[in-house]
Amino acid sequence: MEALLRATLEIDEDGCVYAKTVGDRATLVWPRGYTVEGDSKSFEVLDPGKNVVGRSGSSLSLGGGGADSFKDTWTQRDCAKHRLWIVGALGTG
Repeated sequence: MEALLRATLEIDEDGCVYAKTVGDRATLVWPRGYTVEGDSKSFEVLDPGKNVVGRSGSSLSLGGGGADSFKDTWTQRDCAKHRLWIVGALGTG
């Protein structure tokens, strides 16, 4: 969980937020309590305290690591379409 993913937040046709990197996409597994508000044109990712931690089109540095499979206890199972990235820490740029 110490890897770094630099990506842009985007949303697909099903309303799933993903990380877009050069030539690749990653399904983001957010920590418990994180939510997304908005629509396909403009959205915000909120932490459990309702603070904005990311926006549509924003560049982020996502600390964390990859996962081989989607666990039954994780939410947004229908969004698991790309390689999985478990978000551990967030930064801009």
